[in-house]
Amino acid sequence: MNEQPENIRKYNQVMWDALVDLNDRWTVPVGAEVIARARRGEFSIVLTPAKPVPGEWFPNLQGCEVLCLASGGGQQGPVLAAAGAKVTVLDNSPKQLEQDRRVAEREQLEITTVEGDMADLSVFEEASFDLIFHPCSNSFVPDVRPVWREAHRVLRTGGDLLSGFCNPIIYIG
Repeated sequence: MNEQPENIRKYNQVMWDALVDLNDRWTVPVGAEVIARARRGEFSIVLTPAKPVPGEWFPNLQGCEVLCLASGGGQQGPVLAAAGAKVTVLDNSPKQLEQDRRVAEREQLEITTVEGDMADLSVFEEASFDLIFHPCSNSFVPDVRPVWREAHRVLRTGGDLLSGFCNPIIYIG
């Protein structure tokens, strides 16, 4: 029988905070050279573990209001901010958000960080974002429907949602 923790959000928070302490690849902030390239418009970020998002999938990032949804770790948010976007990172892990703040301070980037649940975006008004960047985080919730409802609510009409998914076969031991 596959038992789930009673409080999945708390379990994920503790797990991701621990992964920061272990320097897991998804918790290591980007370096200054990555930010310098992004400032020149040369950037590459991933939604899935292996393949970068094609550049043509992004809207014009200058002044674009971006929500990095469940996307802390000092990677995607700082790169998008350096490329000209107005970035808000929402994540469940305080330590992952600290990674974003650390890069923002080091590189003098403006990034808003919000600790929260990706299934409850009530802290944001309707139609707040032009782009939602949402890596492979749906595997950490028991029901994706509230995540999609909230994403739909906070995304502006005509906005873009970029979301990554992992094939469940990667979890077979």
